[in-house]
Amino acid sequence: MKKKILSILIILLFAVSCNSHNNVIFSNTYTKIYKNSRCKPSNGFPQMIMIPFFHRATQIVPDCKTYPKHKTALALMVFYHKWQEYFGDDDYAVKELLNKVMIKWGRHLRTIEARGFNLHGEPITKATIQGIVETDTIIWVWQAYGKISETSLIHELVHISLKASIGTTDPDHEGDVYHGWTPAHTRMIKEAKDMLRAFNI
Repeated sequence: MKKKILSILIILLFAVSCNSHNNVIFSNTYTKIYKNSRCKPSNGFPQMIMIPFFHRATQIVPDCKTYPKHKTALALMVFYHKWQEYFGDDDYAVKELLNKVMIKWGRHLRTIEARGFNLHGEPITKATIQGIVETDTIIWVWQAYGKISETSLIHELVHISLKASIGTTDPDHEGDVYHGWTPAHTRMIKEAKDMLRAFNI
């Protein structure tokens, strides 16, 4: 499995390096820090773990069974690869966001009472959610049933990437109240998740 993931990383490194020209997003400058930043059952929970290849990106885990950092790093690489493919990133706003994103994994779904929107832009006043944007760089994501591809991680990354690139998270998705999220973003999410599924992540 590790060899498989390493092969995927190499492919994605090459793909995104080509798209980004000389400004490569993936850097392992802080190898020692990444190596030492791992989940330790004796340290109590939640724990903050650094995500390799993304300078200041972190994930907050509720236990050591939550996604290992190399799988989360791969998910971020797949996301950025697809984002560039669909929308570009000429000013590297999304790259800089991913380098400082914080992902808070949750064991249980959340219920919100505040006003929100479904994917079609229809208003809702109470809903059970799988993920939410907390700040411009922090997202909360339900860890689902063992695979990152089945979580809302990619979906939430689209929200904060829109904020970084055009100034709004576009909470009503494909609705008409806010602007930014298009059917292309929805297609990109599906393709990114399908790519993760192909690698059993």
